[in-house]
Amino acid sequence: MEMNPAPRPPLVDPLASEAASDYVRVCGEFTDRMFWPLKMFTALNLFLWHMDAFERDEDPVPLFVDVFTRATRFLRQATASGTGMASFPPPATAASGAEGFEQRIFGLFSDVWVGLTDDVYFDQSYEFTRQRLEKNEIAPGDLFGSKVVLDAGCGSGKFSCALARFGADRVIGVDLGQKGLSFARDQAARVSYGHRLDYLCGSLLDLPLPDASVDLVWSNGVVHHTLDYERCIGEFARVVKPAGTLFLYVNGRFGLFELLLDTLRTATADVPRELFQHFLILLGINSGRIYWIMDCLYAPYEWKGRAEVVAMLERNGFSEIRQLTRGVAIDQIEQVSAGLPHAEAKYGEAQLKFVATRT
Repeated sequence: MEMNPAPRPPLVDPLASEAASDYVRVCGEFTDRMFWPLKMFTALNLFLWHMDAFERDEDPVPLFVDVFTRATRFLRQATASGTGMASFPPPATAASGAEGFEQRIFGLFSDVWVGLTDDVYFDQSYEFTRQRLEKNEIAPGDLFGSKVVLDAGCGSGKFSCALARFGADRVIGVDLGQKGLSFARDQAARVSYGHRLDYLCGSLLDLPLPDASVDLVWSNGVVHHTLDYERCIGEFARVVKPAGTLFLYVNGRFGLFELLLDTLRTATADVPRELFQHFLILLGINSGRIYWIMDCLYAPYEWKGRAEVVAMLERNGFSEIRQLTRGVAIDQIEQVSAGLPHAEAKYGEAQLKFVATRT
């Protein structure tokens, strides 16, 4: 499988980009499936490395360059061993095009979502959402109370449940994956507010809802995984009522973290997602962490800057656009907003979260 160096985000140190490109190149030399375990081992360790290194109050660039250089050296030694180089040739290329893209996306997330434990699914999602909104001086009860809410890209329904708990009259969750939706319906049957939750199978590019049919659209970390950013925003504008509300969370330009994710995603592109996920399960990693790792390493991202997203919202009839810049302690946007040392180098614009009004 031919592999190309990960794209370089703007404002990333060239030494970091070079070290990342070298790592991708050596991974591209591993055309035999026997080396999949080494790719998983190094990718996971590089990902876990950033969690420790980015907590330090020191320049992350030299640390990034050093750890990627060492990982590349380790892999080159394995390549030079000459063992297993033609035992298990690469598998057939996966389905391409829009249909193949969507199958990979909902296949990835559906398998991860159904492994979520109750504390992550019900309690953590609710508490983190409450804290994030309240830190931005938004009362969840005022935002969702007595509203018909679309959870656009609801996945397993964990945020749909949170929105219903905050007082929404009805929450309509829409997603592509039947497996995740089935899990969401089972979860809804377990809670007292489950009768206010409905789930529909459909694409954000063509929402299965009438025009002006909801009071609020909630889209939490989904649009950057789709094939058409602008079309999604256009669909949100179509289904929300005039003077209705959009909550949109997408990833901005993420600096060194963006380079890390793009590099690891490119380097492990030929390793089956199911194999990597099972590897994480066997290591005993908790369900919330597995969800995050699989999202970062296997879900495609389209990184857009703040100005691009705001302009897109305006083009599609949204006004009174307010960016939410606070979060819980683990949120990258909270670290950037708090001015922690080197936070912008690590995370750039970080998460872009907006509340906007349909004109």
